[in-house]
Amino acid sequence: MNVAMQYDSKTKHLAVPAEVSQMIPQLKHEIDQLNILTTEIIGTGSDVPPHGTMETFNKEKSRMAKKLYEGGVQAFQQGRYVDAAKQFSIGVELVSRREKFESFQGTIQELSLFLMSRADSYLKTGEHLKAFNDADMLISLMMCTPDNFLRRGVANYFLGNYEDARADYQRGLSVDPESSRLQQELEICLDKILEENGDIL
Repeated sequence: MNVAMQYDSKTKHLAVPAEVSQMIPQLKHEIDQLNILTTEIIGTGSDVPPHGTMETFNKEKSRMAKKLYEGGVQAFQQGRYVDAAKQFSIGVELVSRREKFESFQGTIQELSLFLMSRADSYLKTGEHLKAFNDADMLISLMMCTPDNFLRRGVANYFLGNYEDARADYQRGLSVDPESSRLQQELEICLDKILEENGDIL
């Protein structure tokens, strides 16, 4: 199938006709992604973007992220969990809007901090599905962090997914067998599974 592409010389963006976008949504998605990268390359002011290192990391955005994080932590410590979750959500949005050519290592570190804290806030406000989603993403980013299995396990437990919670606690304990919190939560979960099965505790 031949597709007539349109090119805007001012924005340097490509486009496909609306009917093609409807017929092949994946093509439109890829063109949109290409246009985002093109815009960001143009924004760097050079033909080739700078190498993504911690030295070229946008320090102004880092300062903004740090302020948002500290504000969220302060709200959390004061028991204002809804406000804390909002602050952390703004932080996640800020990190997500970093230029695509910035250091992935730095971006992941910032994102992980916000996601961990937001998951904790969601657990406090009883928004267990949102907490699960954040913890699940954290596990895909940081597989060897037992606290992320704890977060997802607690979320699963309160969602009524007791077997999944048990598996999360056990996976966390495989990374840190000495974690008293994981051991404690696993025992509570095992008791709940026995209760659900009608077994005598």
